[in-house]
Amino acid sequence: MFKKITLGALALSLGLSLAACGSSDVSTGGSGNSTEKNEETTEKKEAKKDDGSKRIDASNQSVDALGMKVNLGEIKIAEDKISVGMNIENTTDKALSFYPDQGKLVIGDMQLDANMFMTSGQIGGDVQGGVKQEGVIEFLAPEGKKIDVNAVKEIKLLFGDVITEDLMQNKAVEFIVSVE
Repeated sequence: MFKKITLGALALSLGLSLAACGSSDVSTGGSGNSTEKNEETTEKKEAKKDDGSKRIDASNQSVDALGMKVNLGEIKIAEDKISVGMNIENTTDKALSFYPDQGKLVIGDMQLDANMFMTSGQIGGDVQGGVKQEGVIEFLAPEGKKIDVNAVKEIKLLFGDVITEDLMQNKAVEFIVSVE
């Protein structure tokens, strides 16, 4: 009996912890952001101005890969992670596979891996034709390392390939974002 209660409490605690990890104050640049959400985000930005992070509006960055439109939103650089807001749309009538939450990010000589468990929103997977998705992907600094927020001049994002349903075509999705 004690083991069941302890395991149940552990599972509940872990579930709540993981759910809390996915929340983000980074804009995805998607059409799902209402005015109310944007006002809320502005208030959060004002409250977090002195957290040492830097924000970049990358909403002018867009790629079309085999009919999958991939658009960046806001990018937030902090000492321990880089958060990337994005939205996607499958403009075809067939499913396309895309897993940006398993991507990589490069700054200088440091590579950061996406943490799919900290991703917020719904972004990627087997995306059916006509479907739009948006989310924020968290790229964590390697253990024991910190990101020098002010030294970051360029961010290279490697989101992996968009793959057709029949597995016959693939196209890499990559971005290079200048940081000013």
